[in-house]
Amino acid sequence: MEFYQLEYLCAVAERGGYNQAARHLYRVPSAVKRGVALLEDEIGIPLLQRDGRGVRLTGEGEELVRWARSAIESRTEMLDRIRKKGPLQGRVVVAAGQAILNKALPRLKRFMTRNPQVEILILRRRGFEIGPLIEKGEADFGYLPLEYCPPTLHWHRSVELKMLLAIPKGHALCRKRPITLQDICKTPLILPDRQASSGRRVHRAFQAKDLEYRTLVETADSRLLLGFVRAGLGISILQEQELAYEAKKYLTLVDVSHLFGKQVEGIAWRKRGYLPEAARSLMQALAPEASIDGAAKTATAAR
Repeated sequence: MEFYQLEYLCAVAERGGYNQAARHLYRVPSAVKRGVALLEDEIGIPLLQRDGRGVRLTGEGEELVRWARSAIESRTEMLDRIRKKGPLQGRVVVAAGQAILNKALPRLKRFMTRNPQVEILILRRRGFEIGPLIEKGEADFGYLPLEYCPPTLHWHRSVELKMLLAIPKGHALCRKRPITLQDICKTPLILPDRQASSGRRVHRAFQAKDLEYRTLVETADSRLLLGFVRAGLGISILQEQELAYEAKKYLTLVDVSHLFGKQVEGIAWRKRGYLPEAARSLMQALAPEASIDGAAKTATAAR
């Protein structure tokens, strides 16, 4: 019995199929299927059975998966303790939005330079998608607004982002100050997805003033937003983020936080279970002001 086989089995159980598990594990489906089959052959009992187009655990499979999850977590903790005198190692999965990732780049680069043996995977996700990923153990930690943070996670205020108005060069609003919500309503808007926290923030601001506005495009892709602005099809309201030099040549950016408020994001991680040393170290590098170590030790003691 190999640990990779237990990881494959847990992934298939959580995802409901070999293809879904393979995508999550960054493996080919045939490798996942063979790993589980070898485990079943060794044990001599079926662990999975077909359920329509997917698969589900047998009774014996459910029992083994409960044990396997605990064993995998204990193995990670044991390896951390053994490796303490050597270089930091391990794999860390982080979930965050684009604006946060852009702000984190300098600190992330320093961490990677100092810890070349740590493998980092970054998942770009919207705020409401991040909490469930951390809860299920698919991400070690992430950044999300407090409104999207479930009670099973720690949350520490970490980053404050301005809300910006992106206007094509030469547009009448480039010369107007101050800019009001009424001014913005008169132009087609290219907005963040309303399911995203920034999109909801914009919608609530207009709703509070009982103002009608016209949305031309709604998308989670900020590059697409800026592309429509560049084409002169409207203006956009988006979170503060790093923009390429080329984009700044055709855009005027105006701080409209006084109209839409600032976007507050916090770093979040699980209250229960072991947080690997590599994940704790990366969290502290990205958010040195957060009380990560104490919370992580409390979570470990609660097991």
